[in-house]
Amino acid sequence: MSPNTWVIEMNSHKSRSFTHPQAHPRSQLSNDAFARRAVSNDNPVFEDISTILSVLKASGLLPFYEQLSSYEVGPPSKTNEFYSFFVRGVVHALTIFNIYSLITPNSAQLFFSLRETDNVNQWIELLLCIFTYTLTVFVCARNTKSMLEIMNEILKLDKEVLRQFGVVLSNNCHFSVKFLVVIVCCQAYIMVLRIYAVKGVITPTSYILIAFYAFQNGLTATYIVFASALLRIVCIRFHFVNQLLNAFTYVQQQKLAKKSRRQPPVSKMEHFPEDSLFIYRTHNKLLRIYKSINECCSLIIVCFLGYSFYTVTTNWYNLFVQITNNKGIISAHILQWCLAWLCLHTSLLALLSRSCGATTYEANSTSQILARVYGKSKEFQNIIDKFLTKSIKQEVQFTAYGFFAIDNSTLFKIFSAVTTYLVILIQFKQLEDSKLEEQVQNEV
Repeated sequence: MSPNTWVIEMNSHKSRSFTHPQAHPRSQLSNDAFARRAVSNDNPVFEDISTILSVLKASGLLPFYEQLSSYEVGPPSKTNEFYSFFVRGVVHALTIFNIYSLITPNSAQLFFSLRETDNVNQWIELLLCIFTYTLTVFVCARNTKSMLEIMNEILKLDKEVLRQFGVVLSNNCHFSVKFLVVIVCCQAYIMVLRIYAVKGVITPTSYILIAFYAFQNGLTATYIVFASALLRIVCIRFHFVNQLLNAFTYVQQQKLAKKSRRQPPVSKMEHFPEDSLFIYRTHNKLLRIYKSINECCSLIIVCFLGYSFYTVTTNWYNLFVQITNNKGIISAHILQWCLAWLCLHTSLLALLSRSCGATTYEANSTSQILARVYGKSKEFQNIIDKFLTKSIKQEVQFTAYGFFAIDNSTLFKIFSAVTTYLVILIQFKQLEDSKLEEQVQNEV
């Protein structure tokens, strides 16, 4: 049974209402690292990622949704929908123009490598960049409603937590702005390096190719940061649920029992049946949100992983070629070019792997924490057994379109594959060099 269809059957209990946030004794379970007390009704939706949302909306990857309240967003207006369609049309037109330019002599001055293997690598890298961004635009246009539903589900969940426990969950996604700055700086620096590397007078076509190439790379990377931020938001809410459930574990209850002689305990096991209903319901909602994010972003992520893998491989190969050809001496231009690409893609891969790994860990930790819940009566044990029966065979994973799971080990696996394919490219280069030497000897 899918986790999204989990239904926890339990005896009905009289629901308690908390009219004041301070009246709930377990509100002290919230941690300042992911929850704050201050509530403001005029805060923008997803304030921590508002900058990156503005970039994606301006580029047409996300719609200009209407903010109905602090806990609800609405569909875009007709004018905003027309703007998104117009931007996507311009993007597709430029993509067709770039592909046409790549197969004509207009782009010849952008290819300064002398060997056939190197030129093929550059062509494949450019085509992968174009394909990845074009696919990102198509998938974002198709998943517009799904993305708005995901945002609304997160906001509704936050509203329920506020009503139930009197806390406002934070997002802690300020890293998105830092990564956005890194993306802009890296792409601007790469554009400058590319322009300075071109010999002769640069044609307008070359300027368009360079600028749009940087634009495609920048927006694709920005969407990866956005997906990582969404996973971070879900991870924080999984952690909140796990912390609430952790208060009922055997160790925690033993500590509270020792303190109860001097002061009333913060949490009591008699509240577990009704609190567990809220925890299970919230956990199921988070699983649905987690699955929806995976469905919306997995195809884009698997293409980006392939593009990043190839870019990292070719840049390491470029460094090797320069070192071997120049007897250990490498030009400053090539070194800066390769380091800029490696820094950008390695940081994005690390961010994505960490976000997926952390969210998956928190989602799978709920059943482990529940197994340690302290239960004296048979009623508590029945509630725990029903949840564990549903989840014991269900392992939550964030996958790259079902091909493989993305977690903390993904970065290591990618660099292991990079090493393997780097050896293959080096062997092709050595084979090409040997053929050139044979031709030279035959001519002599």
